[in-house]
Amino acid sequence: MNATIEKERLVSDIVRLRRAERASPARDDIAAVRADLERLTGPTVTRAMAARLLGVSQTALDRWIAAGDVPVLITPAGRREAPLHALLELVEAVRERRLADPHDRHPLGSVLQARRSEAERLSTSTLLRRAERRRHDHDGGHRDAQLRSLAYHRAVAQRLDERIVRDAQDRLTRWCSQARIDPRYAQRWKKILTKPPAQIARLIGADTPHMRDLRQSSPFAGALSEPERRRALAAVDETPA
Repeated sequence: MNATIEKERLVSDIVRLRRAERASPARDDIAAVRADLERLTGPTVTRAMAARLLGVSQTALDRWIAAGDVPVLITPAGRREAPLHALLELVEAVRERRLADPHDRHPLGSVLQARRSEAERLSTSTLLRRAERRRHDHDGGHRDAQLRSLAYHRAVAQRLDERIVRDAQDRLTRWCSQARIDPRYAQRWKKILTKPPAQIARLIGADTPHMRDLRQSSPFAGALSEPERRRALAAVDETPA
């Protein structure tokens, strides 16, 4: 039980550091401390802990998971748990919702509804071109995985801003410190992430052999909400008009 309480405290501290880091001139130092805490916390938290941090019952959280609003990962032990990054984003969004409307009795529901609405505005017809789909029909399963990654990154490109770029830079730094990415890929991504957002958007959405290879180790993982991610990936299975 003490380990559970300590982990929950760590997650709460990480949320506070994320807020402080955005407004601090010592952003890089705070980000380094936050990365250490995230490493200590681990990649996932139990659904029970996620529910407590979000201020809802686990039953309610499980309903949103079943509806596709909140992602889960299967741990090596076979448990369904909440990814830490997605949880942190939700906890912050719920806090901002409470500040914006203190009378909202269901802030998480409001946040998830807003994310569903935003996902519905994502135009899947613009994510893949006819020629790219024809290659999919010809090449089969491997191309299917490539197109899902392409559609995902083009959806990220549609909403790319400085915050998403900073998050990708932080994630890449963390992966490098944990030796979770090939140094060759890391150097290529570092070079891309120094460019202006508009140029980054064009690069990550390019259907070239170089980018297809690079997207297999993408620091933009987690940049979309779960409804947006699902909608983007569904574009691969849509029949073009």
